[in-house]
Amino acid sequence: MFLFRYLFILQVVRLALTYNFSNCNFEMILRIYHATIFRDLLKDLNGILFDQIEDCDSRTACLLKIDHHTFNPVPGCPSLPEKAFALKTKAALINYCPGYSETERNGTLEMTREIRNICLNQTSQILGLWLSCIQS
Repeated sequence: MFLFRYLFILQVVRLALTYNFSNCNFEMILRIYHATIFRDLLKDLNGILFDQIEDCDSRTACLLKIDHHTFNPVPGCPSLPEKAFALKTKAALINYCPGYSETERNGTLEMTREIRNICLNQTSQILGLWLSCIQS
């Protein structure tokens, strides 16, 4: 129980110390999303979507959550940051958000086997956040 509480606190601190996406060129990022990232997300999901999709209220908040969900591997799905959509997301953020640089992520929670549903759920969340970002 202590370990889960400790990991939760670390995630909250990491969110508090993350990049402020307010200076990003949202038009260019959304063009890249429409041109490539969206297709990669759909390909990874292979037609599977989950019902409980997280929402966000502004483009800045959406990019913060997209960054967090994409580059902070969850137990059971350590390879998400290496997927094509993640690499393209990172390139878009680096190129169109002045001062953004994706920090090194800690891989200590990697498991030896990925659980497919965990990865699909995480990918589905990211797709939902992108859609929320477009609508804001």
